[in-house]
Amino acid sequence: MAKALKIEKSLNKLLPDKKGENVAAIVELTYGIIQHLLAYGCETRYNEHINSHVGLSKFLVNKDAQDMAEVFRRLDEFRAGRWYGGQENGEIVKACLKFIKEVKKWSNLNV
Repeated sequence: MAKALKIEKSLNKLLPDKKGENVAAIVELTYGIIQHLLAYGCETRYNEHINSHVGLSKFLVNKDAQDMAEVFRRLDEFRAGRWYGGQENGEIVKACLKFIKEVKKWSNLNV
């Protein structure tokens, strides 16, 4: 969890991003934050987690956490589109920030 909060401090330095210059970086940082938050949430809920993004959605589905699996899948799509495809969109930044709040809530993290 500490790692997620540290990465989130870096993310906050890029916000607000009114000109959309940092969308790819924001998505990447969000991806890292959410990976750590999901690991924390899984550990507190299920006493286990995986240390990789590979297989994380399947792991979450198997734990009956489809909503978190869907957040991670959507974020993975954002990541591919922004990092590899060069797509920029301010709405994606809003979605990323919403995902962080949702995962914090699921992880019972009131930060």
